[in-house]
Amino acid sequence: MPVGVRRSRLVLAVAVGAALAAAGLAIGQPGARRPLTPHEDLPPPNADRATPMIGQTGSGSPPAAFTAGDKVLPKPPVDRGSARSKNEPVLGTGGFAADRETTVAPDTNTGPDQRLQYVSVFNPDVIPFKRMSALDTAGEDYVLKIARPALTELRVGGTTDASRDRFWGSVLLELAPGVEVPLPSVAPDMRILSYEVKPRIALTFEKDGADNFYVRSSESSAAGTYRLVFLADADAGYFAPSLPPTRLTPQMVATLAPAELRPILPERVREAARTTLDRIGIDANMDLGVAFNKLVAYFRAFEAKPLPRSTGDIYRDLCDSQAGVCRHRSFAFMITANTLGIPTRYVQNEAHAFVEVWFPERGWQRIDLGGAALRMDVTGAEDKTLHRPRAEDPFAKPEEYSESYTQLEGDIRGLTDQQRADRKRSLDDAPPSGAFDASGTGTGSGAGSAAATTPDRITPDPTLPAVAPDPKKPTPQLVVTTADTSAFRGHLVHVEGRIDAGGKPLPDRAIDVFLAPAGRGGADPIPLGRAVSDKDGRFGQDFSVPASLDLATYEIYLASPEDAFYNAALSD
Repeated sequence: MPVGVRRSRLVLAVAVGAALAAAGLAIGQPGARRPLTPHEDLPPPNADRATPMIGQTGSGSPPAAFTAGDKVLPKPPVDRGSARSKNEPVLGTGGFAADRETTVAPDTNTGPDQRLQYVSVFNPDVIPFKRMSALDTAGEDYVLKIARPALTELRVGGTTDASRDRFWGSVLLELAPGVEVPLPSVAPDMRILSYEVKPRIALTFEKDGADNFYVRSSESSAAGTYRLVFLADADAGYFAPSLPPTRLTPQMVATLAPAELRPILPERVREAARTTLDRIGIDANMDLGVAFNKLVAYFRAFEAKPLPRSTGDIYRDLCDSQAGVCRHRSFAFMITANTLGIPTRYVQNEAHAFVEVWFPERGWQRIDLGGAALRMDVTGAEDKTLHRPRAEDPFAKPEEYSESYTQLEGDIRGLTDQQRADRKRSLDDAPPSGAFDASGTGTGSGAGSAAATTPDRITPDPTLPAVAPDPKKPTPQLVVTTADTSAFRGHLVHVEGRIDAGGKPLPDRAIDVFLAPAGRGGADPIPLGRAVSDKDGRFGQDFSVPASLDLATYEIYLASPEDAFYNAALSD
């Protein structure tokens, strides 16, 4: 429903003394903040900038939540489990879902995999495409490795925008002074915008030449298990692969690639790959779109089946027979695409292997080649949403690819039917994860997402038409519990409130906060921003007062949008 359609009528003003004072109005009660004065302070930088963040303090700590498509994703609790929780790996100890492979040798076990095990650490979750190990070159024996293993320190911070998708990460770390711990990522250009760690300690983030991420602490007191919660973002185009808009050939891609990304393979390996390119009917001077689509189609058509008698060349055996599961497809694709001139990496985690390719004007793109197993157990995805890219994969999808666990087909345990259904909804039905409202007060469409839609939202404006609530759903109750009584334009006002239904607190609920001129029953409301309730149904947050606001007295209103379980609501 478009913004501005009122779903519930506010009868009374908020009766908690929650009003901004006009200029020169003295507040008489003890301990009150000073009133507004006739002068105006300049607004803080980016005060009017659209943002998906909720409750961002600007102090370097993560916000309370962010909007992702039509959902609000609260910050994971940093207190949850300093000790190891059930089935959760501790990064830095090695073992299942915690190891980083710095070399990978191709194998001949090309039959179906057993049931796969996947550990979720991100929200929205990119199941099953978590990046744990990325390799970008190969030796004469076809063993994959990292061409430039030296680490580069990463800056923490930055401002996200509509071109990027946002993610929460939550992991357990086993730290020791100066020891790098492998850190999973969602994309090669992932940025750490802010983080919290408990027990508190200073952390340094790094990555190598294949964009494998690491974290360490140089403090002498670093010892033991720590919970790390971090806010990250990544280029939205990585998750929605497409070709550059200009006409290119693979040879031109190789020429335009930065020197550090240009494929380097032994001549023996290149010679074997040229045979595969001839077999598929691809050369370096073809149109990139034609060549790449043929390449993807060929390797997506691999099947889980035994190899014929070995010739002694594992790459040739895999390609000639089109046999293998995700790791075989990705290994052989990487060798072939790099020989063609397209920078390509092999990426894997505990359950899946895929590739990422680099194109001019596009950067790195995730390309899934599918997998054979139709059985997967997912751990840690409770109460999470699944990431929705901004566009569908445009490349060939043979049957061998479409009926795959990477498309969440088959026996996938640990995900609800609703999670799977949400992930598969078309972009006409629901916005992608990276979308957010350009007003900065909630969800909706963002740049690069024409298919995004704006969810139901209400305002306290009594001049707008009312819509009857659904009698089958409860209507929450919203209350402002406390608020500042004065503020400066361009500065912050603190508001606290709660939401419940039938006396039961409602956690993780989006709550929109408005100002409206006092005494007008909510008419002409001004959105301040969005908060999210905690486990007790409460929130407390600072909001920026618009620098353009008239000097007057205002009342504070709360609103909660409708969803599948609750009606929309306004504070009384």
